[in-house]
Amino acid sequence: MSKLAAGARRWLPWLAALAILAFLVREVRVEPLREAFRHGAWVALSAYIVLETVLTLPVDALGTREALAAAGVDRPWIEVLLARGTSYLVGLISYFAGQGGVGFYLARTGVSVGRSAGAVLLLMIANGVVLVVLGAVSLGIELARGSLEGANSDLLLLTVAAALAGTAAYLAVIAARPRWLARYGLFAPLFEAGIRGHLRAIAARFPHMLLLAALHWGAFRIWGIEVPLGRGLALNPVVLLIAALPVTPGGLGTTQALQVLFFSPYSPATTPDARAADVLAFSLVHHVVGLLAQGAVGLACLLLLRRERP
Repeated sequence: MSKLAAGARRWLPWLAALAILAFLVREVRVEPLREAFRHGAWVALSAYIVLETVLTLPVDALGTREALAAAGVDRPWIEVLLARGTSYLVGLISYFAGQGGVGFYLARTGVSVGRSAGAVLLLMIANGVVLVVLGAVSLGIELARGSLEGANSDLLLLTVAAALAGTAAYLAVIAARPRWLARYGLFAPLFEAGIRGHLRAIAARFPHMLLLAALHWGAFRIWGIEVPLGRGLALNPVVLLIAALPVTPGGLGTTQALQVLFFSPYSPATTPDARAADVLAFSLVHHVVGLLAQGAVGLACLLLLRRERP
């Protein structure tokens, strides 16, 4: 029974991703999707995705270094860059696997397992808080401009409000520093970092997450989907946050569903089916080429890291 349960846990995310994609293809219909693939800006988008990946890594490494330092693990930026780039390889599986790759590297280089895990936990918390704050600020701006309407917008606002409340509750616990929780090895780095360390880690992640949101907006424009900058900055952090959840492998399926939901109205196609197919085609191309670029950058960083630390 345990082997059966383990197998189910392994394959369930893939089945969920396939189910979501099958539903999307059925909804947009096959012929409009083929047409969108046929006329999409494949070459320009692929080149842009490679640029995305290369530009993102140094900023990602800077934010990672500061978060690790806040957790008591201080490493040179170039070392963190190579380690973070190498973790892109396991990040092909999922966001959490990629972050765990950083913890594995720390443990391999002399950091205790508990501190390594705690440092990675602080890193992921900082990432999540930044996405929530970016989404809240951008959604607030859109709301003030009267650009948010309908039930989907209400759900978005409710989700962000709940995330902000959860963030405030978490920081209150960190400030209170309950002894029964602070003594656990996994949580010790979080309480040692305190509010000041958390703010340092969060501030360091803002350039990375803002860059990701802006680059995703640019990718839509390259494909020909005219997403307004404000809407892109408002909704892309929400997509990134939900896609990071371990529901499907690497956000496959969930990313496409959210992007079709949020961005179909901005496609230049003439019918609702064609607009949804255009966004779905874009999203699939961006996902697949993004994985290839991520793997190539990860492999290059692994080779360089092995040269630095045989």
